[in-house]
Amino acid sequence: MTQPQALLQRLFQLQRFGIRPGLDRVELLLQHFGNPHRCYPAIHVTGTNGKGSVCALLASALHAQGYRVGLYTSPHLIQFNERIRVSGFPIGIGEITQILPALLHEGERIGATFFEITTALAYTLFAHHNIDIAVVEVGMGGRYDATNVIHPLVAIITGVDYDHQQYLGATLEEIAWQKVGIVKRGCAVVIGEQRPYLRQLIHQWAREAGGGPIVIPPAAPEMISSTPDLQQFLRLPSGDRVLFPLAGEHQRRNLSLVLAARELIASDFPISDTALADGLSNVRNWGGLRARIEIVRPLPPFVIDVAHNPGGIAALLHTLDEHGYSGTRWHLVFGVMADKDYTSMLRLLQPRTACLFACTPATERALPAEQLASKAQEIGFRCVQPFSTVAEAIHAAWQQNEPTLVVGSFYLIGETLPILDALCAAN
Repeated sequence: MTQPQALLQRLFQLQRFGIRPGLDRVELLLQHFGNPHRCYPAIHVTGTNGKGSVCALLASALHAQGYRVGLYTSPHLIQFNERIRVSGFPIGIGEITQILPALLHEGERIGATFFEITTALAYTLFAHHNIDIAVVEVGMGGRYDATNVIHPLVAIITGVDYDHQQYLGATLEEIAWQKVGIVKRGCAVVIGEQRPYLRQLIHQWAREAGGGPIVIPPAAPEMISSTPDLQQFLRLPSGDRVLFPLAGEHQRRNLSLVLAARELIASDFPISDTALADGLSNVRNWGGLRARIEIVRPLPPFVIDVAHNPGGIAALLHTLDEHGYSGTRWHLVFGVMADKDYTSMLRLLQPRTACLFACTPATERALPAEQLASKAQEIGFRCVQPFSTVAEAIHAAWQQNEPTLVVGSFYLIGETLPILDALCAAN
């Protein structure tokens, strides 16, 4: 085993201690290394769904303007260094292995978690690269998330839905309170929540936290047309017409949050219309944004998406309708974590499914395929095939040469992407 592999294995072994919300350990860890997170301004993004897309879009637009941008997102899909990007590219593993040993030594001494050490690693690398601005995605919730040691220029809350209730609370109000925790005194706030009562509550709590100005984007950019390859032509507020490589009404709403943030940082970090359009068109590369309703084979369509809760599944299905697939019945490769509301997800997917390929992603958190298949049959799926591994399910679905949808978990997609890249290259 090489030194980088050994170090990363040591880091990943800390995941066995689970999630422990709180800021004390990450603050101690960062203090030990000189508080690198205070060396640059940041934009902080939370929300049940959409936060990764918003981060990627913002970072890509800032990069197109010529700023040195640090982007921190989670989880990764294939390689650990996908989480930490500078100026459009993942940090090299060599750089990570120079800094990680000292972080691990101190982190293990104080009992820091995997995510706390990873967050400290990202903040330290950003300081070493002398970035102009960081764009940071919350890991879970916000208030007690390890990323929440920064004092952002702008805090963005994409929206609230049920997820991680064992940590964030059983009600939408409790979950919203956790997310508003990223708002600090004097930072601007962008609110993307669509439901009026929750939006009003978030606005009230953000104001009480000292945030301001507080902006609610008036409307998403207009869609001029959509394409079967899951892209859309949009008209921006400037009147410019752009090809947007992300599909769906939810991505147009995400873009409206980016446009609002752009206005709020304009005095410090102006972004021209040209740079904005360039950033949007290159977001999959510069922002590392894959598997957001992405088509990897056009005919018959083979679509992958990281939706992992009922809200994400609903957005996926609405998007497929917008792009001409409302009558399509899919071969569905589905693998999910046991702590997710997979019953609600299956109920949404059942009317669109020709055959379910249930599988078990390679993580202790995964729901066994046999249990998933049993629940699907109980709900009313007529064709159900369980597979013990993701690879078996993907190969079986690919060979059917039918419209196929792969969805349910970041872990599922992480295993799927290398297999699909090889299959596409062979064909």
